[in-house]
Amino acid sequence: MTLEELPLAPVSTRPDEATDGYVVALDAAGVPTGLGRAAPPGSPAPGAGGAGGGGLHPAVLLPAGLSLHELLTGEAVTLLPLNPFGAVVIDASGILGVLEHPTIARHATGADVPAGRTRSDLAHPEDAVLAGVVGVPVARVLCRCGQLNQVTLYDPDYPPTCPSDDGHPLDPQER
Repeated sequence: MTLEELPLAPVSTRPDEATDGYVVALDAAGVPTGLGRAAPPGSPAPGAGGAGGGGLHPAVLLPAGLSLHELLTGEAVTLLPLNPFGAVVIDASGILGVLEHPTIARHATGADVPAGRTRSDLAHPEDAVLAGVVGVPVARVLCRCGQLNQVTLYDPDYPPTCPSDDGHPLDPQER
């Protein structure tokens, strides 16, 4: 089952106009950089500095053609904790919706997920398999220094290095 076949929550690309559901912030190229809940009527939009709907968390981007099994058994699963709501599912036409964490949990019940291998230096047999999807799952994370980062693997105990001038560890910031 691919991610586009799972139930996806609707999402708006206009944080200042949305009043319910999810909103994403886009960069100049139209690629999502943040995902959050829309602000209730009468409160500031997400990312506007108010309490309203809360800030925008890093946008985790998953290709629509990715299978649930590939999501759960690959390094993409390490990106999911970066956003408390879920991940943005995208295809060539744009944003399809938000794959919420409860939806992933419901469909993953009983799935055979191998033990994690993110901290191992040993080769894994799956490393020699050609990728079955065109897109690569990524997370777009704004560091506290203001640098926008794109990561394909995230371990909070060993965060990647931010490409800023001083090379400090990536420290995700809510917007």
